[in-house]
Amino acid sequence: MAHKRAVRKQQDTSRPAATAAVSAAQDPLAHLRPLADAFNAAVAQSVEDADAQAVHRLRTGSRRVQAMLEATLREAGPAGNAFERPARAWLRALKQIRRAAGAVRDLDVQRKLLENWIDKRIPKQAATDDPEPSRPEPLSDDRNEHVNDPSKLRGQAETLDAWLKSERKRLAHGMQKQIRKRQQGLAELQSALFAAMAHGAVRRPRVPRPADAVALEYFVRAADAMPLLHGENLHAFRKATKKARYVAESGAEGQRYSSVAKALKQVQDAIGEWHDWLCLAEDAKAAMGQDAQELTAALRREVERHFAAAMKTTESLRGQLTGEWMASRGSKAISPPPAKRPSATAAIGGRRIAFNRRSA
Repeated sequence: MAHKRAVRKQQDTSRPAATAAVSAAQDPLAHLRPLADAFNAAVAQSVEDADAQAVHRLRTGSRRVQAMLEATLREAGPAGNAFERPARAWLRALKQIRRAAGAVRDLDVQRKLLENWIDKRIPKQAATDDPEPSRPEPLSDDRNEHVNDPSKLRGQAETLDAWLKSERKRLAHGMQKQIRKRQQGLAELQSALFAAMAHGAVRRPRVPRPADAVALEYFVRAADAMPLLHGENLHAFRKATKKARYVAESGAEGQRYSSVAKALKQVQDAIGEWHDWLCLAEDAKAAMGQDAQELTAALRREVERHFAAAMKTTESLRGQLTGEWMASRGSKAISPPPAKRPSATAAIGGRRIAFNRRSA
């Protein structure tokens, strides 16, 4: 218990208290140490009991460390060559740990999503009451979707949840074995990197840039690389946005995040909700096949609805953030959007669903 309390005490250190810029012009270890400490604490707890919150902090912590370290390398310029090799080695190890925890974290998210959805859509009271045989009264939610047999839908959801729970237990055991095996090597790579950074010529190579400026540049690079968003690249765009958000948040004082950080988080959350529903629909199809047609159809509608919402939010805020970046560079030349936008698609099980971007 004492160990768990010590581990959980670390979690709030994952967001630096105050940094004016993400740059090697300041001591980069001052930014990386608290992030690394929080990540390592989450790793230790995940190995001990695979707690859902610890797994979440492990994944988030590794991404925050990666975002800060990559920003430091970029901002250091030639001065960063002194520690680029150990940095890349540590980043590879971080990615391996994060991947080991990825499937477990996905199942935690899906179980919570399913629980909240079914409780909101079909309360237990409604699911257990027998409707009159001669006058069935279908339930409907706020999108006017009808459920002719609420007890059947709830039963299918509970069966799916039991499967997700079993899968989570199995995968968590494998995750713990993998992480435990890599834990010592991870610590050694971190020590090697921090030693190189402490002794390398990385201080004051140039005037530091504000964290928002670096974050906006990251975001615009991703937007340029993926000018047309669709079901195949939207999740990749989310990951790039998440990295930019972590960089922007590194410049916050306490929890007072900038408008750039907040906008990036909005994009990340909107796409993340769609992707969570997509993964849940795919797992439902894989776990239950044709035995839960009511549930899989309902989940498919949720995927479509959240895709439309994600595209609308992303397109709006991408324009806003790109405009801020161009304004910060003193340019008013904004490239016009393409005349024709192709449909986007996402796969659910073996079926592909097309989404019209204009309707988003």
